Amino acid sequence: MFRAVIFDFDGTIVDSYEAHLESFRRALSKFGLTVEDEQIYRGFGKPARQMLLEILPQQAHAHIDELVREKRIQFIETSRQVRVFDGVEETLLYLKQRGIATALATSADRPSVMRVLSGFGLEGYFDVILSAEDVKVAKPNPDIFILAAERLAVKTQECLVVGDSVFDVMAAKEAGIKAVAIASNPFQIGEIRSLGVPIISRMTQLKEYL
Repeated sequence: MFRAVIFDFDGTIVDSYEAHLESFRRALSKFGLTVEDEQIYRGFGKPARQMLLEILPQQAHAHIDELVREKRIQFIETSRQVRVFDGVEETLLYLKQRGIATALATSADRPSVMRVLSGFGLEGYFDVILSAEDVKVAKPNPDIFILAAERLAVKTQECLVVGDSVFDVMAAKEAGIKAVAIASNPFQIGEIRSLGVPIISRMTQLKEYL
């Protein structure tokens, strides 16, 4: 029996891929830059700054901080496209009713996360909310999941991580935490399968692992 469930956010709790993709496109276009959509999909799960450093040519790195700020500005507009995945609120309520603690541990920036959470009235479902600002190194480094367990006052082996990216799974494994993956990112599902974790297609299936 798990005492706590630690959730990723984008692609796990909310369907925000297209909103983030469009905000990246808009920010990049302001600097005359373009990248393939697949490159962004393969980087989802990492902070925007880290992703851009990895996919943009060296000569564009001088503008990374400006690009990240512009991306956040653009997301304010594109976040109107975000929706909560089916079964998420039902599952979160199920956990609360059974006394299972919950945390949100995301590589996204806190203002963007809180804006979306409050917009859907979901912030009250989480006992702990951690974002990119809370750790020095993002996923696949395990620190954010370890910190979540500490904040929830539970042992890592008493937790379950639920995420959509290969970076969630890698971080969970490094932290010694069992993981379940949501199959929402087609460009990462093969890598996730290779790591040997259970994969579910909808959030309500999570009950089978609790």
